[in-house]
Amino acid sequence: MVEDLPGVGSPEDFYAALTARNAGLIGEREQDLLRRATILVAGCGSIGGAVVEPLVRLGAERLVLAEPDAYELSNLNRQHAAAGDVGRNKALVLAEAARAVNPYVRVEVDERGVVAANVAERVSEASLIFDGVDVTTAQALACKYALHVTAREVGVPVVCGYDIAGVQLVLVYDYRVRSLPVLGGRLSGQPVDGLDPLRFLARVVPLRALPVEIFPVLRRQLADGAEPFPQLVYSAQLFGAIAARVGLDLLAGRAVRKRILVDAHRLPRPVSARCRVALARWVELARMGRTALRYRHGAPAPATPGGRGTS
Repeated sequence: MVEDLPGVGSPEDFYAALTARNAGLIGEREQDLLRRATILVAGCGSIGGAVVEPLVRLGAERLVLAEPDAYELSNLNRQHAAAGDVGRNKALVLAEAARAVNPYVRVEVDERGVVAANVAERVSEASLIFDGVDVTTAQALACKYALHVTAREVGVPVVCGYDIAGVQLVLVYDYRVRSLPVLGGRLSGQPVDGLDPLRFLARVVPLRALPVEIFPVLRRQLADGAEPFPQLVYSAQLFGAIAARVGLDLLAGRAVRKRILVDAHRLPRPVSARCRVALARWVELARMGRTALRYRHGAPAPATPGGRGTS
């Protein structure tokens, strides 16, 4: 039993006041489902970190935050952290932020992240999973793959996000549908062993989802692999807004789209600019299409202008 906190009121009174403005848009049944659900946020960086606060403000009260890494200064351009949080574990910081909104929220932090030793336990206790596991290292890719394999075995839905330039791409894997393959079959049944991050993304993220701004970056990465992948705050934060609603729909048993794409750069452009950018994007798609297909299926990438091919 949770004791009343001084100056806050009882858990029931506090929750009623916290969610009062949800009424009329979120029904009592789905509000209760959200409150009682155990939600695993696997990876608490740009993607996972963006969804924690919206979930708590929406009314989630049982969270498990799994993240092994600490904030770095370069994270502050887009992640939920302050300068004083640099060097601190991301999940611990987010847990404090969650409790600052709702002091009755139950937050468990696992500083191991999602690894082989805990993936079965973490997934089996979850009603819903938000996958923000990093894709920049082979070890992280193995953890992401294990998360999805286990979620499919147990039958827990997983919501993923990818911020790419101005784009937020939300991919939904409702593994309660037993026929759904791991990662939607995008890996063709093959494990991630031996896949580098770009090859993994080439398989999982549809080429047609890529915005025009990212193609020069991809060409340079294919040429030498040294350029860091740029990320922006508004693209990352879009995941929190979209995924919180997707999670609520999944818990309530409503059908959701498997792929949701929002381009923050495209939305404010006037029609004439949209047309120019769309044409430039099709030129880039034609230029990169063959390279991307070869790379996706394991062949060495052909040399790109100004650089060399990579395997």
